[in-house]
Amino acid sequence: MRKSIRVTAVVSALLVLSACGTKVQGGQSSDASSGPNAKPLVYWGKWAKGTPQATLFESVIADYAKQTGVKVDVQWLGKAQEEQIKNAIATGEGPDFFDTAIDHTAEFRAAGALGDMSAVFKAKIPGENATIEEVLPKSVLKAISDDKGYGFVPHSVFSVGLWYDAARYPDFATAPPKTFRDFLTVAGKEKAAGRRPIALDGTVNSYNAFWLYQLLLSTAGPGALRQLAEDPGAWDRPEVKRAVTELESLVKAGLFQPDYMATKFPDAQNAWAAGDHTFNLNGTWLGSETASLRAQAVKARIISLPPVDASKGSAVTIGALGWGVNPKSKSQQAVSDFLAFAMQKKYIDRIATDADNIPSRTDSPAPEALTSIQESIRTATAVSLDFDGVATVAPKWFNDVFLPLDDKLVGGSINAEKFLAEGKAQTAELGE
Repeated sequence: MRKSIRVTAVVSALLVLSACGTKVQGGQSSDASSGPNAKPLVYWGKWAKGTPQATLFESVIADYAKQTGVKVDVQWLGKAQEEQIKNAIATGEGPDFFDTAIDHTAEFRAAGALGDMSAVFKAKIPGENATIEEVLPKSVLKAISDDKGYGFVPHSVFSVGLWYDAARYPDFATAPPKTFRDFLTVAGKEKAAGRRPIALDGTVNSYNAFWLYQLLLSTAGPGALRQLAEDPGAWDRPEVKRAVTELESLVKAGLFQPDYMATKFPDAQNAWAAGDHTFNLNGTWLGSETASLRAQAVKARIISLPPVDASKGSAVTIGALGWGVNPKSKSQQAVSDFLAFAMQKKYIDRIATDADNIPSRTDSPAPEALTSIQESIRTATAVSLDFDGVATVAPKWFNDVFLPLDDKLVGGSINAEKFLAEGKAQTAELGE
């Protein structure tokens, strides 16, 4: 679930300098933190105790202790654990490893909470004759990397796509609409038949922004949104104009539910789950979020949003959740050993079966509803982070320029021409 985005970047130059050159250990050699007499590893997690992920990881920890004698002291801190981790590591304390996500890599790097993890990715997974790196798709490895290498070990991946009711459109998985215009035609027929085609919780600005960003990926490719944030001239690109014009066509067609910009989360997605709407552009998490509310007749599935130009295709948004390693930990080898243990297929498979999410491993199947988008992730050659990562690198522009203007465009209060002109002017003003 995501609500309105506000991001405050706090970066300390001293902490950035302290992170330089730090390398996380890995490989097969042992250290004083390994073996049955080792002190417990400390793991700080963000899952609430009793959630599927917390229960799964606790079972992995129990299995590891039983097989190796090494205990892992897990502390479930909840969703606001990022600041606690950064502050603790900055003082030389903190966990040996911790939960993280793709959108936190930059802030953890800046705080000196992540090091070079290449050695960890070379660790052999017990009983599999493969390393952590070798069981992950190249697209996922690319997504979790920055200019300093891999940021964390991923156990789950997510994406953004078009959720639909396969009971009404059973052929979408194998023969989806070829283009975005083809999709609009299908949605238009739904409207003509008296249905409300597309559900949108319009008070969630990031959900509104999914539409334009996915269209930008199709026309301008990864990095387009960052270019808009950095260069006022980028607003004049024909690829940008085409994406904005396509979104304007959707808005003018009246395919969202009435009063969609006033619909409070999660009313629209719940109505979609009940079968009142056929489509919802959302994250891969939508299926599990609405499972308990879904009408029996609704068969929820997700595909990539059809591209603007069928011959060009589109980049795939890839996000990930996983484990980061404290580069200051004195138990780095033991952490590496544990992460290799946790990445066994029998455990990562349970990301799908227990948590209803997409496993990170290439050979771990996704839940049935997510198989199409999983294949898109596996085979992607062009990869994008969520909103190009601008919420981290250009938070003021994202919050004060892009999201408000996008809300107006999606809401129909400004047209494509006005959106482009205002975006260019406000970006230039912000950069002065």
